[in-house]
Amino acid sequence: MSNAYDIMTSYFSQSKLAGSYFLLFLVSIVLLYYLQKSRNIWFILYGIALLVLVVMNPIVVWALMQLFPALETYEAITLLIPMELYIPFAATELADSMKERKVKHVIVLITVLLICICGNMFGFFKDYSIDQTNIYSREERGIVEFLEKQKPTLVLADEELIPAITEFGEMIPLLYGLDLWTPNMDTGIMDGYNEEAYTFFDALQNSKENATFIGEAAYEYSCDIIVMDLFEEAPKRLGNYKLIGITDNYLIYRLSE
Repeated sequence: MSNAYDIMTSYFSQSKLAGSYFLLFLVSIVLLYYLQKSRNIWFILYGIALLVLVVMNPIVVWALMQLFPALETYEAITLLIPMELYIPFAATELADSMKERKVKHVIVLITVLLICICGNMFGFFKDYSIDQTNIYSREERGIVEFLEKQKPTLVLADEELIPAITEFGEMIPLLYGLDLWTPNMDTGIMDGYNEEAYTFFDALQNSKENATFIGEAAYEYSCDIIVMDLFEEAPKRLGNYKLIGITDNYLIYRLSE
């Protein structure tokens, strides 16, 4: 349950980068209430119920994640909020309530400006919106670029880095992917991971204690790159691997025989 809550709060915190469309959605509900309460009451209640009882309800979100583990990103659940319907509808209702034609034009112009400001001004402020170039940290993107230059044949990577590698990198072969620790992510299709792959995953949770094992096992599986969590007094050599990179949070080893 707490994990679902953490995912929710993290997503909404990151969504601020993309603007305030969630806020506009709430404003549109308020407008619909004051403009045409009697006509829009069921439309208003539907939006509030969907938001409160489903999208922002940790219990329901947790249950959906248990039934459909692929929804653990939470983004898919937030798509249930019909912002694209409510915001323009409320703006149209507001403009229609104005009797003077000039005022209507001003309302339309203000609405367009608000939508632009709450987004990223048609891409002019793309550094402050969520896309592939900034959803990951500079450190993660730097590691992915470094791995691409190494041209590895097989990479054993920490789970926190795998999403960045699969999304931002190009053709970097991984020993295992996100589906290994997300049960039923493939809707029940067997993906063929053996017990050793799960052992790798568990070992990387504590890279300092399992460093020797990780090096030996990765060599048996012909991995030529290992990326693991940073720890103090990390060895320059890990069995057949040589330390070739250190970042704020990761160690990068390359096979060197």
